[in-house]
Order: sequence, then structure tokens, then C-alpha cells
Amino acid sequence: MSTTHSSPTPISSLDQVVIVLVEPQNPDNIGGVVRAMMNMGLARLRLVSPRIYDPERVSAAAHRSEDFQANIGFFDNLVDALADVTLVVAATRRHRELSPLVNTPRVLAPEILAHTQMGTPAILFGREDDGLPSDIVQRAHRQLVIPTDPVYASLNLAQAVLLAAYELRLAAAGDVIPPIHARRFDPKDPPASEAQFREAVGSILDALGKAGFFKPGQEPAKRIKVDRLLRRTQPTSSEAGLLRAMGYVLGQVLGEGEIDD
Repeated sequence: MSTTHSSPTPISSLDQVVIVLVEPQNPDNIGGVVRAMMNMGLARLRLVSPRIYDPERVSAAAHRSEDFQANIGFFDNLVDALADVTLVVAATRRHRELSPLVNTPRVLAPEILAHTQMGTPAILFGREDDGLPSDIVQRAHRQLVIPTDPVYASLNLAQAVLLAAYELRLAAAGDVIPPIHARRFDPKDPPASEAQFREAVGSILDALGKAGFFKPGQEPAKRIKVDRLLRRTQPTSSEAGLLRAMGYVLGQVLGEGEIDD
């Protein structure tokens, strides 16, 4: 169907938002996601261990998407897919005991767009049949929930991406003022990437392990809680480096005795 299109939004922040599909099962759904992203002006798609990727089926759902498909990132695991990401938003309606701050796409869109000025935000979507695993949701900074009717709550993957992308586009086109709680960063010290954060937390957790902090049977849960506690601080790159150094020095002292200067 032929429609009249308005001129594209001049706000480039949409181009910086990453959409991550974790283990998508159906290439037709991937095609639907590509179409939704192209409709709304999002350009960065990453796929983590897709069961099947068929360019022809993607093109059948998203016509003239060859250039878009050429820029899709493929990853074997989520750790690598999020290595450069500085704000992780998990899209799921399931509430977990250790869930991060939960909000709708409309509330989160301005914060996500504001974050593009200093780092790389990513919105994660899980498998069509099972959504995102709890351990992934627990390690996100924010949880995005689309308020569907609880009688029939399940959304198609492409529909969910389209709704989130639509709210991002509205926020961008409307020049929405970032929420007052959005943190401002020094351009010389940007937010820590997910890779930097994981390295810092791993250093602290290793030191705690050497100190005997984890009691038998409690270690997995406490590791998640320490991760969540430090993640809420949203450290900068230099702060993550400081945490990593602290954990390393403490681990050396606890594991090998006092170290020389």
C-alpha cells in the first residue's frame, strides 16, 4: 500500500539504540523485527545464537532491507553482544525476585535516548517461546514491560520490538526532556561498558570468595545481589577501573599475603 511519508527525524539518537534478540527461533520473526526497526528509524540489530537466519525470509518480511541486513551483528553469546553496551534494558513482563527497576516503554524511552549522548543503550528481547532467562533480567539496569491485557498477554516478537521502537521514535520526534533522575556523565569519563563492569564485579567477587564471604549454598544468590548492588550505581569507566583494581589488590593480599609496592 502506498502512503505519504513525512521527512525522517533529524535526531540521530535513534541510530545509537541497539536491539538485541537472544536466541530467536524463527527467521520470519527476525524479518518482522527488521521491518519494525526500519519503520521507526532504528539501525542497530544484534542476534545472539539465532536458530536459523535466512536472508531471503527476512527480505520477504522486510522489503529492500539488504543494506540493513548487511549491518546486523551476529554473536555466539550475550556477553560478547553486550561488551560495549553501557545501559542494559530487558524487555519482559515476568517479575523476578531480583528484577531491576520496571517501567513501560513510554517512561523508559526518554532515559534510553538521553543515554545515547554518553554511551550505548541496548534493549534485549528473548526467545519467542520462553522469553529472557532470569539471570539475564537480574543483570539488567532496567526492565521494560509492555502493559498488555493479562487475559492474553503474550506479544509476537516483532510486535514487542515495534511498540518499544515506536515509543522511542515519539520521544525523539517530540524532543522529550530527559527525566530529572537521568544521570549526567563527564564526556571524558563515559559510563562503563558491560565488559568493563563485568570485569570489575568479577574482581570484587573473586576477592570476596577468597575472604570466605560466601557461605555454602548461598554463593550464587549473593553473587547476583552484589552484581545488582554495584550495577545500580552505574559506574563510569574510571570508576569501574577503580573497582577492578580494588578487587585485584584485595584478592592478592588475601590469596598470597601482603604484596610489594
